[in-house]
Amino acid sequence: IEKLAEWIAGEALGADAATAKLAGQAARLAKADLATDMVREFTELQGTIGGVYARAEGLPEEVWKAIYYHYLPVGVEADAPPGKAQLGKAAVTWAAVSLADKLDTIVGLFAAGEKPTGSRDPYGLRRAAQGVVKMLVDLQTTSGVRASVDLKGLLDRAFAGYSGALTPDADAWVGALEEFITERELHLFERRGFKADEGRAVKAYWRQPASAFRRVEALAEARQSKEFEALAVLFKRVKNITKDFKSSKDYGFSGLKAALKEPAELALLGELEQLWPRIEVALQQKQFADAMSQLSPLQSVVDKFFVDVLVMSEDQTLREARLALLATLRDTVLQAAGDISEIAPEDARN
Repeated sequence: IEKLAEWIAGEALGADAATAKLAGQAARLAKADLATDMVREFTELQGTIGGVYARAEGLPEEVWKAIYYHYLPVGVEADAPPGKAQLGKAAVTWAAVSLADKLDTIVGLFAAGEKPTGSRDPYGLRRAAQGVVKMLVDLQTTSGVRASVDLKGLLDRAFAGYSGALTPDADAWVGALEEFITERELHLFERRGFKADEGRAVKAYWRQPASAFRRVEALAEARQSKEFEALAVLFKRVKNITKDFKSSKDYGFSGLKAALKEPAELALLGELEQLWPRIEVALQQKQFADAMSQLSPLQSVVDKFFVDVLVMSEDQTLREARLALLATLRDTVLQAAGDISEIAPEDARN
């Protein structure tokens, strides 16, 4: 995990070269205490005693604290230790070493065919994955790191460290691992007080846990609006209609404007064209609540569209243009708010 921790510190967390080297040093020493009589006698001291020994050896705070705390966090709660005050100067090195240790374990065991079942998790993979997710969600608070970390990139890098020692069938384990990580994110969201359907709505954004968490926060607030809830019901219908649709050409707003003719469909197109630049800016700035708030005016125009317009027109050209319009609406909502059909009332979704 030495190379992985150094890479995470420098490339994923944006640390300088000196800090990355300290993270690598801490990772190299992190498991040394497992060979000591102290840990053989008191297994609960693993990591902790290693940090104590490293401090006694005069190693920098960035190294000994990274060793001392590298098994943490255990829980997914926002205040689960270690906190920023405990970590001090070691915040980034600890994050790099703890992530490297957990990711190496998770990826290596999944690739080797060992994954948890409902009643069996002998290697503590759920705990490790929850630690990874918790760290990435709270990275800025705990470590002061503002970087948006790509979890998929971390998983790929961890697997690359095996240098061909593991040659599994990718289809047999990568998908299972990604689903496993996603489930751990949903678990964290629920433990933080969000509803299960809110978590499912943003699960497509699992690669960026911090952003996914901010999205679920924004969605929990946005759904308090009756217009937004009504839009979620309509969005379910939009998703169903466009499920198998693939456009034969790239219309764009101008192409759709030329192909469509009914006032209700032109009104919907005009609303999307007006809203998208504001949504795009909000998403770039990770202002997810602002992005979602832009969607509220769509509810009335989408409702009128379905009242006034026959989507499946006998005119094939017109039918395709209308489906392309709905696909544009679908993609806009997915980018701004996630799959909000998940939060539609149950009786409206069936």
